[in-house]
Amino acid sequence: MNISGRAAWLPDSGEKVRQVLSLPLVSVIINNYNYDRFLRDAVESVFRQSYPSIECIIVDDASTDGSRLIIEDVLRAHPDVTALLRPENGGQSLACKDGFAASSGQYVIFLDADDFLLPSAVETHVYVHLSLRVPVGFTSGDMLQSVDGEIVVGTRQTLSDYICSGQGKNPNLFRAIDESLGELYPLQPMNALADKIHLVEPAYAFWVWSPMSGNCFRRDALKLVFGNPALAALKRSTDAYLNLGISVLTGSVLIDRPLAVYRHHGGNGLTRHPQLNGFFSFRRRGGMDNSQLSRLLLIDYFMDCADDLIGRSSTSHFVLALQELGRHASFHGAPYYLSRRVRKNWKQLRDHFGFWELSQWYLRLRRRKI
Repeated sequence: MNISGRAAWLPDSGEKVRQVLSLPLVSVIINNYNYDRFLRDAVESVFRQSYPSIECIIVDDASTDGSRLIIEDVLRAHPDVTALLRPENGGQSLACKDGFAASSGQYVIFLDADDFLLPSAVETHVYVHLSLRVPVGFTSGDMLQSVDGEIVVGTRQTLSDYICSGQGKNPNLFRAIDESLGELYPLQPMNALADKIHLVEPAYAFWVWSPMSGNCFRRDALKLVFGNPALAALKRSTDAYLNLGISVLTGSVLIDRPLAVYRHHGGNGLTRHPQLNGFFSFRRRGGMDNSQLSRLLLIDYFMDCADDLIGRSSTSHFVLALQELGRHASFHGAPYYLSRRVRKNWKQLRDHFGFWELSQWYLRLRRRKI
């Protein structure tokens, strides 16, 4: 599936010159491992989108069920779909990296094969991105929660809690893109979304977003974090790595509108049943802590990329992002992790900070056990 957006004729020096002006291509990458019973629904939800410019990529992570037969059927019906068949199971993060490498969209949605998109999902994400005055790294839409095909819950609690708190509300954040483009915008206006968006500022690492399928990433933002060679260690919950890493650097935006469906089926990696107010939908401290692993992987990678990150932003931006990750890592059982990395990278960092400023930052981290 790759339906290009409408091109426009633009005047230039009194003459009409045909220039291509179209909506951005969105790559929807479907990650699949042994979800043959759900995969077809996920694919069809991509083809039901109201947005006109989408490429669909399926990454099968060496499934052992009937997924490959489903993919063959999909390719016969939709020859524009790209399918990547991994020979060995490497986990969600590597599957996402492979899908990203094969994609070309300016925006990317990673759709878990057991979830599916609502028809206006892609259009809404793109409309919000293009209408924002702050070019954040990703948008995160709310998600319905279903069991056996029935909608049981209409929201994700962490996202709703942030929105109900009133945080990130700014009347100057939104400027409707269709008002700027006029006839050059080929879709229906969504001006009502102006009251439905909340900014998550950079250097904020409390989880407030929807899971993987609810997010739409800028391609440039994904490039900031996807080069990490250690990412293969994160077999599941890649959204923890992507959302935390990108948002602490660039910020993100929450959309107070359900755009996808999280399907509960008993085999989900973490969330076993629909959420209840005041109760976790999983057992705490049950062994797997991918959020903590994501924090540590991000701290290491940001330190390794310090020259690039500081050169493209500032030392203060770099410090705030790392301090937030380090603070949460310390709280969750890894005290002094960031300060040890500062010490390890001392010579490299000194060139950017200077000896005195770097020493003061290091001492502050040690005092706070970060």
